[in-house]
Amino acid sequence: MSFFRRFFAALLLFVKYTGDFWKANITIARQVLSPKLEIEPESITLDTKVEKPSEILTLANLITFTPGTLVLDVEPGDHVVVHVLDKADEARESIPRDLEQPILKVTRGHD
Repeated sequence: MSFFRRFFAALLLFVKYTGDFWKANITIARQVLSPKLEIEPESITLDTKVEKPSEILTLANLITFTPGTLVLDVEPGDHVVVHVLDKADEARESIPRDLEQPILKVTRGHD
C-alpha cells in the first residue's frame, strides 16, 4: 500500500475517532449528570490481530482515551480485555471495526 493510501487511512481514522470521542464525552456527561444512573459496566474480551508494539499501543490508547472504556489486559495477536461503562454489545462490534481494522490498514496496509 502506498504512502498516500496509508496517510489517507490515518486521516480517516483520526476524523472518525474524533467524532466518536466527542459522542462518548456527551454520552458520559449525560449519564453523570442524570439523577438516575443507568449504566451496565462489563468487562469484555475481544479477539485481536494487533501484534506490533506500535499497533498495540495505538489500539490500547485509543480505547482508553475514549470516555467510558479502559483497557485491562492485552495479549498481542490474541485478545484485548476492555472494561466498558455501558453498551458492551456495541463495543464488541465497534472496537474491531472502527479502531482495530483502521489501525491495521495504516500500519500494514490491509484492506
